Amino acid sequence: MRAMRAAALVLPVLSVLLACSVERPAAPGEPAPDFDLALLSGERVTLASYAGRMLLVDFWATWCPPCVKEVPELNAFLSEHGADDVAVLAVAIDPTEHDALGDWARDHDARYPIALGSLEIAREYGAFQFPYHLLIGPDGRIVERLMPGYHDRDELRELIARHR
Repeated sequence: MRAMRAAALVLPVLSVLLACSVERPAAPGEPAPDFDLALLSGERVTLASYAGRMLLVDFWATWCPPCVKEVPELNAFLSEHGADDVAVLAVAIDPTEHDALGDWARDHDARYPIALGSLEIAREYGAFQFPYHLLIGPDGRIVERLMPGYHDRDELRELIARHR
């Protein structure tokens, strides 16, 4: 009888937890989720667009102070690595309209590609705190995820060096 009562209490809670859970994001070594996103430039970008290059993905938002602080770091990183086999893609997750986000990027001198993303794509990649960075290899597989938060150009440089 006690077991039945315990089951009657636990099963509904377990059902709610399972229904609300998010699928596990791809782990290092697994294929990165595909995407098809609009860039501020008006072009579209997909994961396949970066085949053969390492891709540093930065999930960020305009309302996130560490994300704003990182703009010069990402600019410097791109200046150092943009000519070689490393690309940077910043995926904005806030609902800012295209024109307003473009104005923000110009006002903050962001010189790297910015895609219009969403919380949905961020969740697919395991980004629940921002900024959130991950490295995708030339073969489209997740290489490494960094801890959420601010990372300077030296940390990003070390990330690339670990996987060359």
